[in-house]
Amino acid sequence: MGLEFLVRVRRTSLVTGFLGALAAFAYVSTSTGLGFTAGLIWSLFNLGLIEQVVLGMTSADRGSRPAITRIALGFAGSLALFAAGWWLLLKLPAIALVSGFTLPFGIIVLKAASRMVIDSPAWSRATRSAWTGIVILSLVIGGAWFGAQVLRPMIASDAFAADTHAPAEAGHAAATDAHGATDSHAKQSAGPKGFPHFLGFIIAANHGTPLGDFLHHFEYVIFAMLVALILSVICILATRNPKMIPGGMQNVVELGVETARDFFTGILGPKYGPPLVPFLGTLFLYIWAMNFFGTIPFMHSPTANLNITVAMALTVFAYVQFIGFKELGFFGYFFHLMGNPKSAVDWALVPLMLPVHVIGEIAKPISLSCRLFGNIFGEDMLLVGFATLGVMTLSGLHLPIGIPLQVPFMFLGVFITQPVQALVFTMLSTIYFLLMLPHDHGHGHEGEAHHPAH
Repeated sequence: MGLEFLVRVRRTSLVTGFLGALAAFAYVSTSTGLGFTAGLIWSLFNLGLIEQVVLGMTSADRGSRPAITRIALGFAGSLALFAAGWWLLLKLPAIALVSGFTLPFGIIVLKAASRMVIDSPAWSRATRSAWTGIVILSLVIGGAWFGAQVLRPMIASDAFAADTHAPAEAGHAAATDAHGATDSHAKQSAGPKGFPHFLGFIIAANHGTPLGDFLHHFEYVIFAMLVALILSVICILATRNPKMIPGGMQNVVELGVETARDFFTGILGPKYGPPLVPFLGTLFLYIWAMNFFGTIPFMHSPTANLNITVAMALTVFAYVQFIGFKELGFFGYFFHLMGNPKSAVDWALVPLMLPVHVIGEIAKPISLSCRLFGNIFGEDMLLVGFATLGVMTLSGLHLPIGIPLQVPFMFLGVFITQPVQALVFTMLSTIYFLLMLPHDHGHGHEGEAHHPAH
């Protein structure tokens, strides 16, 4: 393992810590998010100083002046960090600070344990079949899901306990907000409805029970996971017995993979295109399948919910920023955000261009999620509206059926709206990657696509 292991630990800690800090800011409090972030930064700096001390003690020239200086600076930096940690403990929540500080150490333990499990013969036997791998992955995801449900009441009770210490005026304001929220919920429940789906029947049969509340709360997530499961099963069936001369389902899957590879490589270039083809191809296929899922009777489109589209947009945003850090480096990434200044005028405009570029990066997931959600939700409401109109046209005859006015629009959605929206989402994501990747304007870059001459 060695230093490479520590590099992977730092990288995983940064990604996990970023997501944990966002959750703390959004669902707990600002002070908790600041404490978690400060504890994580504190721990990562501490690990870096310890690494410098170990390198100074174990290097071949450990008796030289540079090695002694490195060791002395490492110890001095550790003492300064402990002093800073004492000050942080007085200013920020101790639990959040300790949680952020211990995150890298927890990742070290988990990585070491996972390495032992993966190298064991039992794991090789368990994952020899793709079906057992799917079962294990489903159990892990289900366990994490239900673990989050166990922690949620604890967080809610802490928030309630904090609210009980608020002044009386805040209590009245909270009561007013709660009443307003109740009215808003009532208005929302009286809003437009989609076509009935099988999960809605189960929720109605278990109304008021924990199962009904659980299914209602995670309704769109369940449909999204169902789509992912169906796509996984199709891909496993198509590739479990590969043949030199493909036929049937294998031929369809290979044709889709080759088309996606040629398409995305043509945009991103031969250097950066192939590594991103699996992500972008899966993104397009997944969104298209979720869009189409609502056309199936008693099913529902997960992309008609803003939570699902925001989750996918944030995934693209995080991956784009990760690629930027990886390919450009720390300073190159911020140089890119400053607009790649070269002349004195460019540097003078940096105070203006930097916030503009940052706002532009933040706006990308917002536009991605809202565009996809608005189009698919609007399509569903259009179908519901025309289906209702078709029933109303024959209401005077008291017939149990109506004119299927929504059928032409269903074909329009299946062949135009649904694939086009999946393609737009994926194309914009591809362009975001292209804009973040390094460019060589003077001689061309092997990672860029070749543009025709003007």
